Amino acid sequence: MLSSDEQNRIYQQAYVPEHLPDYVAAISGSEPYLFQDYLCYFHRNHLIFVGYPLADNPAEISRAYPAACERFNPHTVVLVADEQLSLPEGGNPQPADCYYRLNLPLKSLNPDVAYMVRRAERELKVRVGQFGREHKKIIKNFIGRQDFSAEQIHIFKHVKNYVKRSKTARLLEARKDDRLVAFSIVDMGSACYAFYQFNFRSAGIAVPGASDLLFSEMIRLANSEGKQAINLGLSVNPGIRRFKEKWGGKPFLNHHSVFIQRSQAPDIGNLSRKL
Repeated sequence: MLSSDEQNRIYQQAYVPEHLPDYVAAISGSEPYLFQDYLCYFHRNHLIFVGYPLADNPAEISRAYPAACERFNPHTVVLVADEQLSLPEGGNPQPADCYYRLNLPLKSLNPDVAYMVRRAERELKVRVGQFGREHKKIIKNFIGRQDFSAEQIHIFKHVKNYVKRSKTARLLEARKDDRLVAFSIVDMGSACYAFYQFNFRSAGIAVPGASDLLFSEMIRLANSEGKQAINLGLSVNPGIRRFKEKWGGKPFLNHHSVFIQRSQAPDIGNLSRKL
């Protein structure tokens, strides 16, 4: 459990999505804890240890992680950090990636991107919405159109839980004649950062530039709430990386994830490979 002081500390210093307790807890079903200078999540003998410290002069992760394992005694662990650590338990490392950041205020905009935003504005209206049947249907169709892992599907299916639970998540939707064309989920759960969490588009109503228009609205919203930057998430694949780069996103933080089996207990941490 997090105290009010701990929640405020996390809000003041959060800079990666794993620092959003409502997000990770809703997806994983875990309980958040602030352990030394690190956020972690624990549920049914499974520990998610977020190796991105919430302090300017943090405790060494090489000491904090073993201490967390001693306290929680997990059977399985997922450790995420900005470097690949050498662990006595070994583990199954996942492909390395990096977080992208967009600094605010935006100093300039690619003319081609600006054109796409203006084009989409002629057909679409953007507003802050509430998660409902239309959003669930778009996510369901999105899952069916691509080959996702079981962990990714689990995350997508729990987006509703996340949005309903979080007090800082915003659902931005683009509509054409009241029909839902696309929507994004942005989280404002940090004093300095906004977080670009998800973007989904309808397969039945295609409007060029819809995602760009939503991205533009996210920037406006982040500026209005005094954010200094937007964490755009991981590069994931070349298409998503190009989309973030065309808006001016730059890689700023490495992401390494390793799954560790500390006992012969059943693997209940499937989704955490993605987290």
